[in-house]
Amino acid sequence: MAKPGSDSRGAKGGFSELKARLLFVLLAIIVFRLGSFVPIPGIDAAVLAQLFEQQKGTIVEMFNMFS
Repeated sequence: MAKPGSDSRGAKGGFSELKARLLFVLLAIIVFRLGSFVPIPGIDAAVLAQLFEQQKGTIVEMFNMFS
């Protein structure tokens, strides 16, 4: 439960925490996007694309492909 007076840190304190959290999320998204371009050793992109072409259909079929 919140203590009385604990929310009295003011608008500036609340906004600085919000800014810090948004900056963290933005940096996490940037790292994720950059990591998506790093190739995985041993995975042939052409073969993987061909596998996805063959398995077009419902979400259940896609789940079965990875299980």
